[in-house]
Amino acid sequence: MRRRTEGYARWADAVEWGGVGHIARACSLLDDVDRIARVADDAVLASLSGSTRASLLRQAGRHRLAARLDGRALSRIGGPRSVEDPHARAAVLDAVVGLAADHLGQFHLTASRNLLRRARRCVAPGDPDWFAGRRPRLRIEWVSAELAMYSGDPDEACAHADAALTLAAGPDVPHRHQVKTSLIAAAAAATAGRSAEASQRAAQVSAAAAEHGLLPLAWASSALRTGLNPSDVALAADLARQRAELIRRGVPFEHRVTASG
Repeated sequence: MRRRTEGYARWADAVEWGGVGHIARACSLLDDVDRIARVADDAVLASLSGSTRASLLRQAGRHRLAARLDGRALSRIGGPRSVEDPHARAAVLDAVVGLAADHLGQFHLTASRNLLRRARRCVAPGDPDWFAGRRPRLRIEWVSAELAMYSGDPDEACAHADAALTLAAGPDVPHRHQVKTSLIAAAAAATAGRSAEASQRAAQVSAAAAEHGLLPLAWASSALRTGLNPSDVALAADLARQRAELIRRGVPFEHRVTASG
């Protein structure tokens, strides 16, 4: 039991390090988590570790590799017992929603949509718990908003972004999730043609990401702001500097970044 508890604590640390862009450190911790999961024969912990590795690859634009890890994570945990065990349900949802984002990043829109439907069938709508309840629902809204953007439906994108903003409004929601939700809302506003709102939201994301040390989200907001204002030399310089720092921290960027990257 002590080793199992240690494994989940190390996994949580890996998630935090990944959130601030220290990918090499996060992956080193996940190596420890995998060893603990093998010794403890803990499929849930192994699945969560795999989905976390996938998310680190996905934010670097490596969606195809991420899909392999998310698929493996899902096969480890299966699905039927997720309803009974909150940790298992969270693991299933992390893998399924991750796969939806992976397919979106490869422009497999139908596959992404089907996976999101599967996630919505598995989620517990009335569960007030953060880890296995509201957090997975929030991630579903994120990817649903992105899918709507790439499907050319700005109204649906904004509806999912609004739903995400409501879920992220709780006092126990981590800063990283709140900032990511604001970034999704900014992108949805841009897709809807509301450039001024999108620029304002994206600037607020940049400030919040800098305040909390969330370099991957700072980089993503800089990318959005540069797209909205490509003539801004200072924004372009910030984007290049942030990308270089992320590479230094171990982010294995693809040469190109696609959807959900």
